[in-house]
Amino acid sequence: MGSRSLRPHGRLRLIVFAVVCNVLPVTIAAATDRTAHHPVFFAGAVAACLASLIVAVVPRRRWLVFWAATFGLIPSLTLMQAYSGGAASGYSVLVIMAMVWFGLEGTDVELAAGMVVLAACCALPMVLIGAPAYPKSWGHAALLTLVGVAVAGSLRAVTRELATLAERFAHEAVVDDLTGLLNRRGWRYNAPRELSRAARSGNPITLVTLDLDNFKELNDELGHDHGDRALRDTAERIRATLRAGDVVARLGGDEFVALLTNSTLTGSLTAIDRLRDSTPEAEAFSAGVAVWDRREELPHLLRRSDLALYAAKGQGGGVTAVATPQLEPLPALDDDDDDFEFGERARAS
Repeated sequence: MGSRSLRPHGRLRLIVFAVVCNVLPVTIAAATDRTAHHPVFFAGAVAACLASLIVAVVPRRRWLVFWAATFGLIPSLTLMQAYSGGAASGYSVLVIMAMVWFGLEGTDVELAAGMVVLAACCALPMVLIGAPAYPKSWGHAALLTLVGVAVAGSLRAVTRELATLAERFAHEAVVDDLTGLLNRRGWRYNAPRELSRAARSGNPITLVTLDLDNFKELNDELGHDHGDRALRDTAERIRATLRAGDVVARLGGDEFVALLTNSTLTGSLTAIDRLRDSTPEAEAFSAGVAVWDRREELPHLLRRSDLALYAAKGQGGGVTAVATPQLEPLPALDDDDDDFEFGERARAS
């Protein structure tokens, strides 16, 4: 019923929530034995329906209208208890649906304020108005307040836990668990966005592929634990050498790739030299560099950088090779072509 998200599907979800969980129950209540209802009851029903829909469609930036509807919903539902038993009315259960919204969609401040409004609406009508509209029934008022607070608080706790889990799963889906760098999926998500940003800004882009020269020997002679340590150490050195805005990933095995944003070829070669100076001989690497021509797609750029890496390894390793400029557009690649090329190189090494 809230407007925290402005995306169309989020707004639609909130409208459906408002209609199904508020407007429909209120309408059914108003239509049931309608000749017996007091006019105040119908006034509360209309106000509750309007408040529910306003909260669903009005953005939070229009805070005066939004909050008036948000905190006006509970008093509107309280009017439906008038002359029908007050807090002991069978219609008092409707205020619980308002508390469901506070638990699911409200901020922490709105949740706390909603609990205060609920308690006030349960107690004040009995004190200020009294019978026959709101006969004193302190037990029902206390029960209604406690249930509403418990429902809202419980939903908030569950919502917060689900959000934490979703954030963790989203992080794990794009991050390599061994090195903490982006994995292949994270690379495919972030690198194209940087190319698009560079296309708009005109900033230069270079792509560096990096491969450890003796990784197979490290694994075979010293064990996989040592190999994993070498990968983690390499990742740490890359992070320390490159800038925070660069996109760095481990694509698998000992294959690393970095998209250097706003970096010329000279700047990229300097960064690779700094990385090489801090790398022990046992973890030496070869590197291939390709400068983006502002036309090619990421798989093509990656292919050129990978071919330069092949050339570096062909020179005995421990060196950096620069890809030749792309003179003609390369043929279109399938989505899995870059996976194939990197897989072939991993098996070859």
